[in-house]
Amino acid sequence: MICLAACCNKCNAHYNCCVQRINFDLQQLQAFVAVADRQGFRAAAEDIHLSPAALSRRVERLEQLLGARLFQRTTREVRLTRVGEAFLSRARAALDDLEAAVLGINEMSARHAGRVTVACLPSGANTLMPAAIASFARQMPHVRIRVMDEGMNDVAASVQSGEADFGLGFRAAPDGGLTFEALWDDPYVLALRRDHPLARRRRVSLADLADERWLSLARTSRNRQVLDEYFDEERRPPQPWLEVSHVATLLAMVEAGLGIGMVPSMALERSHAVLKGVVIADASPTRRIGLLSLEGGRLKPVAQRFYDQLKAMIGTRLAHR
Repeated sequence: MICLAACCNKCNAHYNCCVQRINFDLQQLQAFVAVADRQGFRAAAEDIHLSPAALSRRVERLEQLLGARLFQRTTREVRLTRVGEAFLSRARAALDDLEAAVLGINEMSARHAGRVTVACLPSGANTLMPAAIASFARQMPHVRIRVMDEGMNDVAASVQSGEADFGLGFRAAPDGGLTFEALWDDPYVLALRRDHPLARRRRVSLADLADERWLSLARTSRNRQVLDEYFDEERRPPQPWLEVSHVATLLAMVEAGLGIGMVPSMALERSHAVLKGVVIADASPTRRIGLLSLEGGRLKPVAQRFYDQLKAMIGTRLAHR
């Protein structure tokens, strides 16, 4: 015969023990997530404006309350334990749910708050972000925005590390752990000065460029990787005599009259006073532009709102092309 009273007493004791452990505060959760995201106490402390010692005390207090180690610490690295990995998703969800609740209250009182960090290609930061941020700021004036205008390698790395909430970029190589939502195809065009003889044409061929001084991006550039994958031995532009790391630098070299080169059309404004983009008839490589986020992750409410608004704005622009 089972004694229900004894069983209930045992369950109540277990429940009371668990409830006593749930005695950590929001700052301890934020400290834990920050260290997990930055994989170190010093970088995490800088992010949340706290001394490394104070941050360490918060994490240690959380570990004591949970009765388990969340990080393996050595002089060289800080990494999550298995318990820490399991707890991280729950901690993120708890913080996101709390932020959503606070955001809902703020929306009712028209006092929005928070921060969004977006990693973005420089061409996107110049052409798309100003209008997107202006529209977003009118709706949520108290949300702080950080735009990390970087090359594609850094855009992917920033989203992977959690330094950026999401990114605007393109795919040129597999990016582990990232989800890519394609939005449109951005063709590459030939950039040359408006006073160049070929600028009077609507289209040129690779044969027309045989005697031109060719400028190119460095092999480490994702844009260069797209172009190298497109061209083959039979269909290849002239060998470059000058290589640079960034599209903006290549355009500056073309503007200075040092040669011509292929760039994404999004990077070259149609109204540019000195430069013009011309289609190469027998070479039409493209890069697929889209939004990148952590695979299986969930954006913070304010980041999700900016993500959705940016996606809608881009869709509207494409519809009116």
